[in-house]
Amino acid sequence: MSHLPLTRHAWRAALVVAASLAAACGDPKPPSTPDPPQVALTVPKAVVAGTSLKVIVNVSGCDSVTNLSLNDRDTPLKSFSYTTGDVTLELLPADIPYPTAGMSAYLSLNAEATCKDGRKNKSQPQPATFLPVSRVVLAPPNGEQVVTDAFVVDGSGTSATFVGCGVTGTGISTLYKVDATGKEVKTQGMPFACTAETLITASNGNSGKRWLWTPGVGALAVDSNLNISGYTPSELKPTMLSVMPDGDALVVNRIHEVRRLSHMPTATTQTAATVKWLYKSVEGLLTPPLAREDGVVKIAAMGPGPTALLTSVIVTDLNASDTPNVENQIFAKRTYTLRTFSRSEPLPLGVLNSDGTMLYLGIQLANNQSHVVACVANPSGVEACEGGNNPWTSDALPASLASVYFHPESSRVLAIGSQRVWFLDVNSGVLRTKEKRSLDANGALIVQRILKGRTSELFLLNAPQPTGSLGTLPAEIVGVDQSPSGDARELFRYQVVGSLGAGVDSDGRVWMRDSADLVQMLSTGEYRRLRP
Repeated sequence: MSHLPLTRHAWRAALVVAASLAAACGDPKPPSTPDPPQVALTVPKAVVAGTSLKVIVNVSGCDSVTNLSLNDRDTPLKSFSYTTGDVTLELLPADIPYPTAGMSAYLSLNAEATCKDGRKNKSQPQPATFLPVSRVVLAPPNGEQVVTDAFVVDGSGTSATFVGCGVTGTGISTLYKVDATGKEVKTQGMPFACTAETLITASNGNSGKRWLWTPGVGALAVDSNLNISGYTPSELKPTMLSVMPDGDALVVNRIHEVRRLSHMPTATTQTAATVKWLYKSVEGLLTPPLAREDGVVKIAAMGPGPTALLTSVIVTDLNASDTPNVENQIFAKRTYTLRTFSRSEPLPLGVLNSDGTMLYLGIQLANNQSHVVACVANPSGVEACEGGNNPWTSDALPASLASVYFHPESSRVLAIGSQRVWFLDVNSGVLRTKEKRSLDANGALIVQRILKGRTSELFLLNAPQPTGSLGTLPAEIVGVDQSPSGDARELFRYQVVGSLGAGVDSDGRVWMRDSADLVQMLSTGEYRRLRP
């Protein structure tokens, strides 16, 4: 019997049945692609001055991890073994490529994990800043600072001690001395307020004392055991202070008087320091008085000009050993008129060199520019800063100046704007900065003060702009050294969210208050080797 041909619909049904039978018989599907592992990176402290930088990594989705690495962007830094869960990894100073990452190292870290079966993945990037240091003294659990906001360092290494002032919880201004472990050695109450603007001089080699002073408030002489041997009388409100070779202080009062204050005690208890003499300056001083070893005190100030509309820069020589008259005054031995200005134009800034033979004037120019003029401070013949008595005038600088600073160890004059610093050669006025640019404070910070090293290095301490009458503490430190050619260059830069302070020990090593902690930084030579 013959069979009828299948219809189109029947054929389709047959094909569906055949496909179903094939699937039921186990025809294989293409294998699915496994998910990549999940890698999480946490940086517990993103800004670190320490002996290492620690991060936490967690990897999931692997039976086992054959490789785990930390990278700075696409640059591998170091590989680690991994077990399970949260693992703390540690980057050491030798693991960081400082020539490319900077100093501090500004890193964008990611962790990359590879599973045994070859699957791999990276974490999301996390920012981190790392400055290598020699040693860290952590703040106690109660959060108190190891050292005061501002401090100076006596000695070095494990024998270093730190002297500064602070305010107790009850509001009492107090002197503090702590050792290199953060242990409090001694405290001593102060006769006036310690503020963010308080300054501390180095210990004088002859008297063994230093002067601590708060501008517009008071000053005191104190020895290494925090014994106060004298402080300013209540009517003296210091605006400038310098120290004489024998340890006495030259204090400029706000009414432009210069007083010599004895560092020697006049009683067994705290008492006002003896004023040995005073000198009355007619107008404002340009720079703190300079006391030389030969007994000459140099004073650079503004004084009367040829007319009432003019004022002159006048340098005065005093004899520090003069016997004062009945009003306790001494008088000028020599006076030099160097430069005359209109009273309607901005007055100059000034600084004397180490022996007072040269006065460097920062002068405002038009269009928000300025320059520095070198003037012989004890001219012979024509008493003016011109001709041979004007060795050099710098090129115009593109900013107004806030101060002028003389740094004898590097033979440089620093022209300091609110945020920018130019380094000028003391012999020629030529700009001596790497790439012929200024060294600048970061962001909106301003250059607050200069911290001297023991040799040619120095350190810029930069702070937020003060608001109202309240001072601010530094938030950034910039180390500056000289290149082999003699140009100033940035050695390192470190900025914190809170505040910092710094002092230099007898070995030239910087100690830094990093918020509440205390760190001993590497030597400048070690920083140079890390970032040549």
